[in-house]
Amino acid sequence: MDGVSRGTPALPAVSHTQVGNDSRAEGRRVTEISAAQRQAQNQREIHEHLDGMFQKYRKPTTLPPGASAQDHAKVAEHNRKIDALVSSRAELLASEGEDLDSVRRTLDNAHSLDSKSTSGSSLVAGLPFALVAIAQHLYPNLVEAPAKMLTSLAGTTSPVAEAAAQGLVAALEAVAIDQVSTAAQNEMNKDLLFFKAPEDNLHDVMVEALKDKEPGWLTQSGTGAAEMQTFSVRNVLRNGLDIHLSSQANQPGLRPEAQAAATTKAANAGTTITSAGGVLASMGAAHLARMREEKSGLRDPAQIFARKDAEPKENLADERDWYDIYKAAKDTSWKAMASHGGSRVGNAAMGTLSSTLDGARSLGTARSVLANGGFAATFSGVSAIQKAATAPISNPLAKAAVNNAINLVGSATAFGVYGAMNAVGQKVADKASEWYDRDNHAAPKAAARQAMESARDGTKHAVEATRNGTSHAIEATRNSANQALESTRNGINSALATGRQTFDTAAAMVGSIDSDAITRQLMGQVNELRQRQRQQPNEEDGIEMV
Repeated sequence: MDGVSRGTPALPAVSHTQVGNDSRAEGRRVTEISAAQRQAQNQREIHEHLDGMFQKYRKPTTLPPGASAQDHAKVAEHNRKIDALVSSRAELLASEGEDLDSVRRTLDNAHSLDSKSTSGSSLVAGLPFALVAIAQHLYPNLVEAPAKMLTSLAGTTSPVAEAAAQGLVAALEAVAIDQVSTAAQNEMNKDLLFFKAPEDNLHDVMVEALKDKEPGWLTQSGTGAAEMQTFSVRNVLRNGLDIHLSSQANQPGLRPEAQAAATTKAANAGTTITSAGGVLASMGAAHLARMREEKSGLRDPAQIFARKDAEPKENLADERDWYDIYKAAKDTSWKAMASHGGSRVGNAAMGTLSSTLDGARSLGTARSVLANGGFAATFSGVSAIQKAATAPISNPLAKAAVNNAINLVGSATAFGVYGAMNAVGQKVADKASEWYDRDNHAAPKAAARQAMESARDGTKHAVEATRNGTSHAIEATRNSANQALESTRNGINSALATGRQTFDTAAAMVGSIDSDAITRQLMGQVNELRQRQRQQPNEEDGIEMV
């Protein structure tokens, strides 16, 4: 035979070690492909989620027929910047191992933390107002002394005027302390929320989009006034309790000491509800504002992803500050947030002096003058109306009912004015100043000046004419009086002369009578009668003196 084996051809020899290495390499390739695919899928899902989130901040591509090419280009550029934000944020989140579920959980946690932060900050903000109410109750002279100074300067002692002055002083003290304390809390509340970032921390495209979502002034003032009506809810509870306690304090047959104790109890209860209820009302108003801003898109999770770096970056992919905020929202619990809030309070306390000075300076701003002035003036009027309306009422229960009814309506008006002016007061003042300072309004300004000058001249002429007319009238009256006196004097002289002539004629008819002698005799008798009268005691005066 040829010596060639006819059996199964020999296979190349492969060791067990080599087989194992090949299997692990294949497994690694499968794992790597799966991780890359998973990351790509996560990126697509996150991108879709963010894309829907930012949809409300894009500009509509359908423009009016008369829109220019520049208008279309501006819209396209705005939307391109939004798309770039969405893409860069989705890419970084996916590369950091985030998926759609983790993004949703993080944003839900951020929403919960924002809600708790709103409660905490509004609670602290409401404390100064409450403390002022307590201080005014414990030390009435804080209100009464300045009010007496005002009424004395006005030169009046009217009870209604005094009530108006007390209402004005009490309200001014409350809002002034509240505003100064609010300024002192600025450091504590600065960049406090995840869903509402300071304008300076946002990309310009987001700032522009948020400005487009701001409602008009009328809407802002209306919502601001409506949100402050949480204080009206407090007032309903307080006034109802006051009427109830007043009825108990004025029960028939109640001993004076028991009546005094019941009256004190009613006053203390009113102050307690005013202060504690005021804090709760402040918290309620803050949450109403939060919900309104969330509904309108002014407070939204998109603001986390629209943040820019403190140190500007050329490429969006290089920005990391926003991701640090996202990680904080993911990893922070409410306990950690409370601890962080404590450190914020400490930082605010360190800057209390400068913040307080800022608050004091802010009292002179247009918003402050309109809001605080309107609030105080309204309460002054309410106090005056309460005093005038309840003065004729003798029944204590009826008096309390009328007093509280007026307070409820007046407080609703005062807080409405306060909320409206806080919302738009500064904007109104700024627009008015801008309108006045514009050169193209020189004509209206000149017309206004001309009108003022004409009014001044007209008033001056009217005063001059009135003065001249009064002088002429006085002169004419004086001349008429002189003529009347002269005529009266002449008449008297004429009558005397006629009487004497008649007497002389009569005397001549009865004979030679010495008229001068008779006259002297008559005058002597008259003088004698006067002398006797002076020597008699005044019996009538003596009776009145007994």
